[in-house]
Amino acid sequence: MSPQIIDIHHHIIPQIYKRALKKIGVTTAGGYPIKDWEPEDSLQMMDELGIDVGVTSISEPATLPFKKKKAAKVARQVNEYQAKLKAKYPGRFKSFALLPMPHVKESIAEVKYALEELKLDGIGLLSNYGDAYLGDDQFDSVMAEINRHQGIVFVHPSSTSDKVAKPQYVFADFLEEFTFNTTRAATNLVLSGTMERYDQLKFILAHAGGTLPYLKWRIHEALETQRYIMEDPKSRLQPMMGNKKKDLVKTVIKHPVKYVKMFKQYKHGLDGWNTLNSTVSEYFSRFYYDTALSTGDATFASLKETTDVSHVLFGSDAHYAPDSWIDKMQQDISRTNYFTQEEKEDIFNRNSKQLFS
Repeated sequence: MSPQIIDIHHHIIPQIYKRALKKIGVTTAGGYPIKDWEPEDSLQMMDELGIDVGVTSISEPATLPFKKKKAAKVARQVNEYQAKLKAKYPGRFKSFALLPMPHVKESIAEVKYALEELKLDGIGLLSNYGDAYLGDDQFDSVMAEINRHQGIVFVHPSSTSDKVAKPQYVFADFLEEFTFNTTRAATNLVLSGTMERYDQLKFILAHAGGTLPYLKWRIHEALETQRYIMEDPKSRLQPMMGNKKKDLVKTVIKHPVKYVKMFKQYKHGLDGWNTLNSTVSEYFSRFYYDTALSTGDATFASLKETTDVSHVLFGSDAHYAPDSWIDKMQQDISRTNYFTQEEKEDIFNRNSKQLFS
């Protein structure tokens, strides 16, 4: 095992944050209770597990439950706390700033303050804020501001919108929905053209990108097929649709509202797809992927098919994953045959060190 480990996915739970959530009745994150935390908890856990540096961030729900002014206040307090934590324990912590998302104006201001004044190390974002996923048009100016700072963006999953019913026996979002929402956000960042427009951003996807590696082929082929059709839409669209033109027209006339809405949605989506200059596979390879709760050999194999090992980073998911799980994750990486010893040391340390250099 590497003598020094950088933990890219290290949650902290400042009392100022927990108290603010509790005041409005929020006591869980993804269906998991939000526990008490002090810096000593992190230091003890890090020392016991051989973790040299923890890159701190706030898990979901972040500032999403708060109204605009309170969200901005809590984000500012948390970021100033993270700056003090770094100063008090030099060399042990780096930090991803909390933004008062989905409030755009306030989030842009916090990007500037956190990166320019507090000198934090990057930005932490949730995969989605309710129904709005990263890559959504409404967040474009926030991405532009982070891009201006050549920022590192840690993407942590959020709970699914209340509009989406959960399976009866899969009632906690952290079990599956977190991974799905990371996948949705990452795909939206690509297909919206966000990664194309803001190529100075470096995105880290939690939990090995959710199901993104598994779905790479499917999404890649969809974009390539769309490009093929657009080269000669008059002759290529019909065979793909499998319906005669007159039958389609009849259906649209019969249900005009439904189909007008659908066509508008498709057009807007394809407008984003048409701005892309690379393949889906190439965009996916540009993401960084952390290993938190994702250290099975099937995951390692998928990651190696998706990106270069230099984009794989160790993450623990402290203080939501039990320490025993984190120890097991470290052992899984150390024992797997999917990575060489040098690659394992890259994952534990050198890849993150290079990212922050």
